[in-house]
Amino acid sequence: MPPEPRPLSANAQRARRLLAGGAAGGHAAALIAVAAWYLVGGPIAALNAALAAVLVLAFFGLGQAVQVWVADADPQVVMIASLGSYVFRVGLPTLVLILLARDPSRFAGMHRVAIAVTAIVVVVGWLAAEIWTFSRLRIPVFDPPEGESR
Repeated sequence: MPPEPRPLSANAQRARRLLAGGAAGGHAAALIAVAAWYLVGGPIAALNAALAAVLVLAFFGLGQAVQVWVADADPQVVMIASLGSYVFRVGLPTLVLILLARDPSRFAGMHRVAIAVTAIVVVVGWLAAEIWTFSRLRIPVFDPPEGESR
């Protein structure tokens, strides 16, 4: 019989709530942006908007997932994990863009405005929802008395 999973700590629960809140806002913004681009620019614009939305959601989702994973670690571990995930999340797309930029004709069929606007809209949606979620978290501002756990 597999062991029962440990209950999540308060830190991990808060990090998961931030992930869920941000993801909900990001997905809502993505759906609105893709639908709007379909109406304004047609299927190609919507497809490009969807690609941008998926990339932004993956960027933020991976970063927040790392925060959930290291929620109870020492501050140094949290910093290293956060910076490492950031370098990966920025470095990999940068390398891909550098390789793609060698042949500008690859971008000929792309709707660049749809990509840029959708990326901005999804980022704002994710961050707004994450800020809203954070403002409703119950975070203790004092240490619990000796012998009590959070």
